[in-house]
Amino acid sequence: MAVVALAAAASGCVSTQTGRTLDHSYEAATARVRDVPRRPTEGSGNSEVDLAGPLERDVVVAAAVARSPALAVMAHRARALVHAGRAEGSLPPAEVGFEAWNLPLGRPYALGEADMYMVELRQRFPAAGSLDARARAMAEEAQAMVAELSSEERMVAERAANAFADYVQAFAEQRLQERQLALLSRMGQAVRARYTTGGAGLAEAARIDVEVAKAERALARVAGDIARSRATLNAVLRRPSGAPLGAPREVPPETVRLTVEELIARAEANRGATLAADARARAAGARREAAEAEARVPEFMVGLGYWQDPTMRPGVGVTASMSLPWLWGPGRDRVRQAEEEEAAERAARESAGLDTQGEVSEAHAQLQALEAQLSVIRGQALSATQRSMEALTAAFSTGNASLLDWVDVARSLLDLEMEVIALHGDLQRGIASLERAVGTALPRTPLHEESTP
Repeated sequence: MAVVALAAAASGCVSTQTGRTLDHSYEAATARVRDVPRRPTEGSGNSEVDLAGPLERDVVVAAAVARSPALAVMAHRARALVHAGRAEGSLPPAEVGFEAWNLPLGRPYALGEADMYMVELRQRFPAAGSLDARARAMAEEAQAMVAELSSEERMVAERAANAFADYVQAFAEQRLQERQLALLSRMGQAVRARYTTGGAGLAEAARIDVEVAKAERALARVAGDIARSRATLNAVLRRPSGAPLGAPREVPPETVRLTVEELIARAEANRGATLAADARARAAGARREAAEAEARVPEFMVGLGYWQDPTMRPGVGVTASMSLPWLWGPGRDRVRQAEEEEAAERAARESAGLDTQGEVSEAHAQLQALEAQLSVIRGQALSATQRSMEALTAAFSTGNASLLDWVDVARSLLDLEMEVIALHGDLQRGIASLERAVGTALPRTPLHEESTP
């Protein structure tokens, strides 16, 4: 009987592989907790100094991820699942029992008059393999939570990248409007110079004043856009809305040159939703194995007791019992339940794969469409409008062109340049969306924009 008990105990222990999986999940979650500090107090550390200088996208994204409380919440939950797995893999607590036999019926409290005393230590051993399977299921659930944490990290990164793209776009529009205002001011001086020499009328001077007023109003609107995007960016960074932020560093537009097939392959290896679906399918399989073990393998209980008859020598007693899961009980239905849950998780994994292909393909197509639009504007419309603007400016200075024609071309050029700035912002937001769909940062290459002669 002792041999049976020892065998049952050995078969119920957690395997080395399951222990390593639990340790790995705990270490991954602990690293996330360490990387997500509490909200920094104003003036503490160097974060304010860093963010007050010229801003770069990578710095902003890293700061937003490091300060996200949602990541800390999920990391703590992953560690809780690891502890739950270790609890599932532990033997049930031992039990101690005391018996006093043949107490007087009229005085059951008279323990000293009993004919026999017994103290017994009992231990239950679950079905062989069930402890390891249930611990493995919780370890996989912890892995799924860590994968979901990765998905949340990409979502935080996308929000930060989008907010930074809005910030960059607002500053680019401000520079363009300031340049437009300077151009109109120079044209106004030329118009007034012609007016003083009798070459132009009051109507042209008034028209230039109207255009200058429009440019100043556009500058005021852009200033509001900058203030709004700064407040949004500070909110993403968990800072007060009025905290100082430096101007964004000017960088050339970038794109991602990977094919759809390469992106989908990266998503299969890095996308949090896919990895979480894999882990949950493995967890369901482990729970099914545990249910099968409990339905087919008996549980054992062994006990070691001390017997004392007041009139005889003391002795020891050994007890053992075994469950009979083959006769009746919930085991068969628990197995069927676990099989259905495993089938559901495998179907969810297949659905996650289809979602991955759809999201990655859609984000990639959107990125290519933005590049195509930008290429057409930069290579054809913008260059043609710029040449027309130069020609009309030269013709106006010699009196061979009307101010109305010049204003129309100047407006067209401004609209095209504003559209280019908006497309640059959409391009950066599109890359952020693609990185979220893939589940990891992607290599970026400068977008070469060549103008046609």
